[in-house]
Amino acid sequence: MDDLINKAEHHMERGEYQQARKIYNEILLIDPNNAIAYNKLGVISVREENLEQAKIYFIKALELNPKLSSASSNLGNIYFEKGNFEKAKDCYEKAIAIDPDNPVPYNNLAVIYKKSKDIDKFVKFYKKSIELSTHKLNDTKIHFKKKEAKKLPYMAILGFLIVMLILYLLISFKR
Repeated sequence: MDDLINKAEHHMERGEYQQARKIYNEILLIDPNNAIAYNKLGVISVREENLEQAKIYFIKALELNPKLSSASSNLGNIYFEKGNFEKAKDCYEKAIAIDPDNPVPYNNLAVIYKKSKDIDKFVKFYKKSIELSTHKLNDTKIHFKKKEAKKLPYMAILGFLIVMLILYLLISFKR
């Protein structure tokens, strides 16, 4: 299942929505209660400017998994686009309650407060969004550095083996 999700995600990153949609629908044939697949189908629908269909997918995702923060935030975006800022705000607040370390709903709330000219709350939520984004970026850098550090011994061994193979081949050709 993870392989299918990764494959679909790869298509989404490349803007290949039809291929991604096909895979997410395949996932739903295997697991009709897969909230992530419904959420991603909603994202595809948004990108294709079909907000009504996206809303249906996000609501379904939340019915299946009320703790899926991204689906709540995405549903909030639909309400925001339709000008229903109160419902959008409720969705963003729910997303924050589910995953307080996700910077996206904080940023979305900041936008709502900016539109309503509540500058204090705008600044508060915008700062929180920046803080969390910076923290995630630093965590990603640390994870990447650790991952790269783990590769170094293997790369050294591989390099050594390649050098030895080349030397062996050179010596073999001289004979």
